[in-house]
Order: sequence, then C-alpha cells, then structure tokens
Amino acid sequence: MKSKRTVLIVWHGALFPSYRKPFWLLQEKHGWEVHLLTVSSWRQALPAWTRFQPCENEPIRIHRAAAFFKFHGALFVQPAFPLIFNRVQPDVVYAAEEPFSLMGWLSVYWCKRRVPNVPAVLFTYQDIYKRYPAPFRWMEKFVIDHADRILASNTQGGAVVERKGYRRMWDVLPTAVNLDRFTYKEPHIQEGLFTLGYAGRLADEKGLDTLLWAMSDLGDDVRLRVVGDGSARYRLEKLARELGVYERVGFSRPISHEDLPAFYHDCNAFVLPSKTQKNWQEQFGRALAEAMACGTPVIGSDCGAIPEVVGDAGLLFPEGKANKLAKKIQMLQRDPNLQRELSFRGRVRVEREFSAERVARKLDRHFREVLEQGKMQEDGEYSE
Repeated sequence: MKSKRTVLIVWHGALFPSYRKPFWLLQEKHGWEVHLLTVSSWRQALPAWTRFQPCENEPIRIHRAAAFFKFHGALFVQPAFPLIFNRVQPDVVYAAEEPFSLMGWLSVYWCKRRVPNVPAVLFTYQDIYKRYPAPFRWMEKFVIDHADRILASNTQGGAVVERKGYRRMWDVLPTAVNLDRFTYKEPHIQEGLFTLGYAGRLADEKGLDTLLWAMSDLGDDVRLRVVGDGSARYRLEKLARELGVYERVGFSRPISHEDLPAFYHDCNAFVLPSKTQKNWQEQFGRALAEAMACGTPVIGSDCGAIPEVVGDAGLLFPEGKANKLAKKIQMLQRDPNLQRELSFRGRVRVEREFSAERVARKLDRHFREVLEQGKMQEDGEYSE
C-alpha cells in the first residue's frame, strides 16, 4: 500500500530544472509522490531543438518516453502513457497540455475509463476563443465535459473554457519562476548608455518592429540587445538598417536558460512589445516575470495577459504605438528613482505571485480538492 498520495504529471515543456521546481516542492514540502512524464527533446517556439536538461539529485521520478510529433502541441502524443499510468497508479493526473490536444485528451480519457476513475486536472494557455476542426473539436469537448479541474495561464483563458461549456471550477495558475536561479540585483544606474533588452522569438507577433521604430525616436545613448531567433530575423535586421539604428542594436542568437539571469542583470530595462494577431495574443510572458525577479525594470505592451503579469510593477504602452513606447523608455531612462522603485516592485510581485513555492501550493490545494470531491461523489454526498 502506498504511504503517499501520488500524482502523475504530463508536460512536454518540463525540460529545464527551473521549470520543474514546483513539482520538487510538491514532493518535498507537500507530501506528494511525484512522477513526471516528459520528452527527451522538443522543438520549442524557437526554431531549434531543445533537449531535456537533467538535474543532479532530482527529487522526483522522471519518465522520458518516446513521443510522436514533437513539434506540434496539438498532435504530440506519448503512446506509453497508459503503460506508465498503470505502473504508477496515480491518485491524480495533471496534464499541462491543451484541452484540444491529443495528449490532453488521452490523459483525461484514460483517467475516466478507470473504475473508480482518477481525477484529471488540465492546464491551458489558450486565451482566444477558437473553433477547431475535427477531431480536435471532439477531443476538446470530451475534456471540457470530463476534466475535474482546468487551470489557465490567465483569466481570459478561464473565460474561454467557460464559454465552451466548462461548468466546474477553474483557476489561474501562473508560470513559476525559480527565485534561486533568477536572483535579485539592484539596478545599475549610471550616466551614459541605457541598455534595453529583449529575449525570445523573433516573430511578427512579438512586436519587435514597434521597438525598432521606438529606437529611431531615442538618442544615441540608448542601446538594444535582442537575443533570440525566428522567422522575422531577416526582416527585423533589414528594418533596423532602414531606420538607421542598426549600429545601436545587437542581434544575438538564443542563449541557454542558465545564462538568462546574467542577461537580465546586464539590462537597464526589459521590453516585451507583443502585438495581438488574429489567432494569438500574449498568454503570459515568462521573460517579463524572470526579468522582474532579477530586479530589471520592465516595459510591456497591453497585449493579452501582459498587464495581468506586470500589474503595478512595470510600465505599459498601447501595443503597436512606437511613439508611446519611446516616451515610456525616456521616462524610465531619465528617472533613477523610478528605476529603483520598479526594480523593487517587480521582485516583490514575483515573490508574491509567481514563485515556484506559490505555484506548488496552488497545485497541492487543487489536487487535494479534486481528490476530496471524488471521494464525496463515491459516497453519494456530492453532485455537480
């Protein structure tokens, strides 16, 4: 007989130790036996394969099973899931996979075909209402009808699953930041150069063209470091040359996750100028939370979840408005007290809202609640 409650977590994105820290805390501080089913590699948003990064003395049990379609979140599937499920015999399954995805559907379907069934918790980033083609529409309906709880990256994501007919409880579960790695450093306020930073995909929706146009309105003492890669790289470099700012913009290839804290510390401000597209808006903005944790003041557009993440700990501007962005940058550059204030506020906000400890506590609460509800249903004391 098991001495601990067991959770099987399914997430293809759990590639970095920092991403897995909430799961470590679930086991070390909240008494769960944690099993994680993930992949050996994944083609992340950047056009390069990212491999699973092991950690010495990993406290949880890792299952890296073969997967098909490791480049598409909706098609991706691990056929070994039923085998691992039967071996682990979890009390709860948590699939950080979309309700319309094959892996999300498989996780819920397998839980609900058991007698008694196993509580299934899903996670969604999708915060725009979409009608998917078959069979994804059918899989999503099954998940909406049968998932015991859905966690969303932002409040709009919760509104979307409600609109699609989800009638149980949902909650916002933010992206976790490992504060042991993304450490606080007071802003380096100095005369002379003011360095802006951006790290992430170089794609149209990330709004880097807006940032380059803003650079053309700023003085020669403002520099921009762009770290990342993507389909828009050539167009952005071309635009920088046309605007006459290329000499003040440094385009660098992606850096490792371990090197990101040093990058944030070297910037006077971090900018995320995302722009809403027909089928996309910013769903969280992990880089914003990481930069805030490092004490780097942040400036973001009002696209999607960015205002929800930044709160009162950063500056916001209307998406696509380069002149408004330039004014925010100038305001920050000219006011050392504002830099210090936003640096402090950012760190405090991450500690309160986005720490791995807080995310682990929320997961623990939701897992225990769905277990309790399941027991009440079995005893005939609970109904929807």
